[in-house]
Amino acid sequence: MEHTEVKSDVEHNELETGQVSAPNIAGSAYIFKEKASGVGFERRLVPAPSDDPLDPLTWTQKRKYLAYMNLAFFVFLSNFSTVSMGPGYGAVEAEFGSSQTQSSYLISFNVLMLGLGVSLVSFSDGERTKNMQNLFWIPLSVKIGKRPVLIASSAIYFAFNVWSATAKSYNALLAAKIIQGFGASASEALGVSIVADLFFLHERGRMVGCFQLMIALGSAFGGLFAGFVMNGSNGNWRWICGMNSILTGTCFLLILVSQPETNFLRSQAEIAREAIGESAAIAQERILEARAHNNWRRSLGFMPFYNREGSLLQFYRRPLILIICPAVVFGSLTYGVTVGWIFFQQNADSILFPELYKFSPLAVGNINIASLIAAIIGCYFGGPFSDVVSGWIARRRHGYFTPESRLWVLLPLYLFGPLGLLLWGVGIQNHLHWSVPIAGAGITYGVLCAVPSVTMTYVIDCYAPVAGEAITGLIAFKNTFGFAVSFAVIPWVMKGTAQASGIQVLIEGSIFLLTIPMYIWGAKARQMTNHLYSHW
Repeated sequence: MEHTEVKSDVEHNELETGQVSAPNIAGSAYIFKEKASGVGFERRLVPAPSDDPLDPLTWTQKRKYLAYMNLAFFVFLSNFSTVSMGPGYGAVEAEFGSSQTQSSYLISFNVLMLGLGVSLVSFSDGERTKNMQNLFWIPLSVKIGKRPVLIASSAIYFAFNVWSATAKSYNALLAAKIIQGFGASASEALGVSIVADLFFLHERGRMVGCFQLMIALGSAFGGLFAGFVMNGSNGNWRWICGMNSILTGTCFLLILVSQPETNFLRSQAEIAREAIGESAAIAQERILEARAHNNWRRSLGFMPFYNREGSLLQFYRRPLILIICPAVVFGSLTYGVTVGWIFFQQNADSILFPELYKFSPLAVGNINIASLIAAIIGCYFGGPFSDVVSGWIARRRHGYFTPESRLWVLLPLYLFGPLGLLLWGVGIQNHLHWSVPIAGAGITYGVLCAVPSVTMTYVIDCYAPVAGEAITGLIAFKNTFGFAVSFAVIPWVMKGTAQASGIQVLIEGSIFLLTIPMYIWGAKARQMTNHLYSHW
């Protein structure tokens, strides 16, 4: 069989015999191996599963997907409840006498909350919560396990959704949103970390893409169903919070009774273990299945895992160390800029569409139908399709995979990003038919779903053993940027949405150009920063 040239550390004779050694570059691996017949390739499982039934990689697909779907539902709700307040802005203002700017805080502050405490109750909210709390929850989960962290965070999230439904003042409602964000913040970074725990390298793009889809669907359905609730309850915003309370209570119960612990400490020998073929893994899985069943109850204990290999303080330092790694910086910037424009548009839509197009709360909620359609397309493109592309490139390189191979998928997305922003801004500025800005908002939303799916999977591929800590820094930056942008909604809208979109295109384009140096020098950058975390 004729092969293309392979640029790696292995010798040519190793490629001829198929006995390849693992590349030295972090994140790179051989994910295909030529079959003994010389015709075609067999997929290799990376990382190699151990023979320990506690290893999540050895679990049955049913057990893996149960753990995954609980987190997917949690992160769905974290975004669902955040944006659901949009159609209720007018009712909140009428009841509490708050301004439009204060109403926008109910979403924008649910994007950041740096954890500065009660003294900032009138000045902070949920996204701000997600930021600091990811720096709180994730290191804690590395120490005591993901299950107790998820139980605690989902309980807090549920309790303060109930509080928001009974709030007697604007400050009480905002305070409830702050603490909701504290509870919900664990879902996003922990969910991506659990993808690294449960699934092999060739599955990560698909699973991160599906996870991003749940985030996107939460934002889309939150506004959509809140519009229906406002319409059916004669404009009573408390019914929105009541709906959220029912859903978050269900989520808490599901996590309590069925979320297994997925933390598993791999020895250096297991990490360096040669990947096995998929057919061999199937046989191994059948042997382990009976043994794994006996550990199911153990994994559902309150604290079945405890990491004695480091202090809690050390675990809290890790995200701060990893945030300077080039791949994390790149992922943070691309995710932050795409999500920032969505926060801007969603806040502006709740103000501008009722004024310019006479939209009712139900109609404002229905704007999210465009986002829903775009989310499905974007998450497929950024998730499963990135697995297909990276797999195709790996086959052309004798089965050799590099994380940078995923970045090719970003190229067409960089054309649609500016298009969506300009359709939205120019459409509203010139009072074009409402379908024009809504189409722009839909395209922007699709780009949001696709780009982070690729870049977050890229970060996981680069730093799989410390994926939770790496993603924590990424999400912290993303939420900070989104929070900062949300404060610019009213000033930018007053200056004109066309000008705002033009500025956004320039910022987004400049950041997207960083893909070129990341593709060329990404592997070298990982080698240069490997010493920061290789000893953990």
